[in-house]
Amino acid sequence: MKATPKAALAAFFVAALCAFAPGAASAQARDTVYAVGGIQVDETAASAASAQEAAFSAAQTAGFERLVRRLAPQADLLSHGVPPVEGPALDHLVQSVDVEQERRSATRYIGRLTVRFNPDAVRAVMRQYGLNVVDTRGPPVLVAPVAGPGVSDDAAAAWRDVWTNGGFADELVPLPVAPSELRGAPSWDVAAPFAQNAAAASVLYVTLRIQGADATASLTEITANGPRPRGDASARINGTDAAALRAALAGLAEQASARVQNDWKTQVAASGGQQARISASAIYTDQHQWETIKEALEGAAQTLISQIRIEAVGRDGALVSFSFVGDRNQLVSELARRGVTLSDTANGPTLQLSGGR
Repeated sequence: MKATPKAALAAFFVAALCAFAPGAASAQARDTVYAVGGIQVDETAASAASAQEAAFSAAQTAGFERLVRRLAPQADLLSHGVPPVEGPALDHLVQSVDVEQERRSATRYIGRLTVRFNPDAVRAVMRQYGLNVVDTRGPPVLVAPVAGPGVSDDAAAAWRDVWTNGGFADELVPLPVAPSELRGAPSWDVAAPFAQNAAAASVLYVTLRIQGADATASLTEITANGPRPRGDASARINGTDAAALRAALAGLAEQASARVQNDWKTQVAASGGQQARISASAIYTDQHQWETIKEALEGAAQTLISQIRIEAVGRDGALVSFSFVGDRNQLVSELARRGVTLSDTANGPTLQLSGGR
């Protein structure tokens, strides 16, 4: 039986409404903040099983400390420190320990692990100890680990590795790593295509320099508006072996990440954790364009926006509402990098595909 235009339009309305479930996507994105990856362990015991058990326990302890430092404002950490949770109380907070990489012998376990924590349980413990919780994600920043003059190939490879396998992509402000082809001095013209591929609005160049036993990283964040110096990080290389070098470089990466994360947490805290609410008209010419706009909103639900609702749907437009954290310019940039323009018109805020796609 041939469908009538009215039936086809009704089917479009149903598909438009049923295909969009941003609440679940937003909650899932927030809960991934409670996964701590890139935890390096090396434990020796009387047996392989005991060594693995000790490694998993060490990973839970290290993961919990890193998670608390991820979620708590810096001022709270200075006042209260990391809660002294261990043993069965810590086990209660852990959902799983996942193996990223492992090597084992009869008495030793070496691995890189991910520990996933129960969000509700962790939030309850942190608040019990007087720590506020910031688990709202910010837009990703692409990291370009660059080796400065005189840095050996081995050190340059280790510098890239600590970023790639350090779990930094799971932070509040995700820090994915750029391909090795992005090198040289900070340049937005060079970095922009890499940022676009990573859905990032900025690129953080972290340039490594080593002089004797001193390692430093110069941090420069660049956007279309120009460069922003983020200072230097420094660490001492306590030894001449590869493990000592890696430990120092991992410390540099953690310092660099902390600068970005603390800036974001300060911004969220300054707003009192409050979110603004916006209603916007989504303008499109066909269902494909509407699906693209929805995909952009779903993607932004991993960072700045939440509580997305479709209020009404028509043949060539829809009314949507959502909450967002941060300022309006950040919201505009976040949607723009996903191919959607948010602009103010005579009819109020309007969402359209960028470039009339």
